Amino acid sequence: MESQTLARNAGEEDIIEPELRTLLRHWHDLKAEMPLPRREQLDPVLLPFPLDRVYLIEVKRNPTDFMIRLAGEKVQGFYGSRVAGKSVRELTPATLSSAVFTQMLRVSALGTPFYSKSGFETPGAVFRYSRLLLPFGAEQQVTHLLGAVVQYFRPNAVGAVNRDKLQPLRREPALMLA
Repeated sequence: MESQTLARNAGEEDIIEPELRTLLRHWHDLKAEMPLPRREQLDPVLLPFPLDRVYLIEVKRNPTDFMIRLAGEKVQGFYGSRVAGKSVRELTPATLSSAVFTQMLRVSALGTPFYSKSGFETPGAVFRYSRLLLPFGAEQQVTHLLGAVVQYFRPNAVGAVNRDKLQPLRREPALMLA
């Protein structure tokens, strides 16, 4: 269900999960009248979302890459190991990496939040989740992405799966949030 194209701009009401809507409102409060909220404003203690399901990504340029700096326990459980200091491209299975990388490129280029309902399947199992990516930066350049995920599966259920055999689910449009 990762998006191939962005169908339309969307608002908070398009986000199904209440906790992701609350997190988006928090981002807007931090942003206020600025083009982007600054990374320094991001205080985990005040974050209205379970910390075990968030991750912080540093946006690298020349060459473009996305490095995970912090990741909650459930995010790390999905990958089966510690992920801090690793590239998203390095961690994401090849069958899914293009869509994930494209989403991050768009958020870092446009400075606009991104919400998607997503998933993947393996022989005999389907895994679904929703993700919200929020840009942080200085002036109009995105330096970090805060990701938050609501999983509709147990992260340890993925551990025994052969990651090379993961296939994306049927694609649905994702939403750039206004």
